[in-house]
Amino acid sequence: MYQGSALRLGFRSFSSITLDYNFCIMKNIGCFLALVCILAAVPLYADNDLTLFGAAQHQGKLTLQTATATASQFSTFNPGTFGSFGIRFGHGKVLGGEHTIAYAPNFLEANTKAIIYNSNFLVQAPLPKAKPYGTVGMGSIFSWGTDASGRPSLGKIGNKFAINYGGGVKVLPAGPVGVRFDLRGYLIPSVKFNLLAPTTTNPLATLKSQSETLNMLEAGVGIIFSFGK
Repeated sequence: MYQGSALRLGFRSFSSITLDYNFCIMKNIGCFLALVCILAAVPLYADNDLTLFGAAQHQGKLTLQTATATASQFSTFNPGTFGSFGIRFGHGKVLGGEHTIAYAPNFLEANTKAIIYNSNFLVQAPLPKAKPYGTVGMGSIFSWGTDASGRPSLGKIGNKFAINYGGGVKVLPAGPVGVRFDLRGYLIPSVKFNLLAPTTTNPLATLKSQSETLNMLEAGVGIIFSFGK
């Protein structure tokens, strides 16, 4: 009888200690998360902006050659000008950064789509009405697509590393809403295109072209929302 009471008392004490220990852990985690939220919220009140933009991108004419020496094939590819649209978030007064995510429904050609993501270093003049800026950074391009026959599209280059650089001006004549003009270049190394190479056994066959470096020019305009001043 005494042993049973002692065991119950010990179990209750152990349960109480466990609950107290778990409560302390949860309390510490809660305090840590609250501190993280406070620290994360501080930059929001610095000097930030959000831009909704559309852009025209242009890649010059390319001469493509198959990568295999046994079946040499040359093809001229002129992507012309294609469009993209997206969101650009910037932070910092003079030195800062910006992050871009954009979608191109006709990347390089009609059958290819792409998502473009960049993170950049930003330098801008802290002027009240018009802020000229320069930017450079890197990111990725994620492309996909098929042609009408189900073959990989010509411009489906896969997931590629990209460098971008350029500048522009943010115009805020009155209040927190203005216009942004942006001009930048993209350098995409080691790009391979899908070239048609039909055979008697496989009329839908394709071959990869030799590696190319793309140099695209992008001219964009957008509506900018400035906040947190």
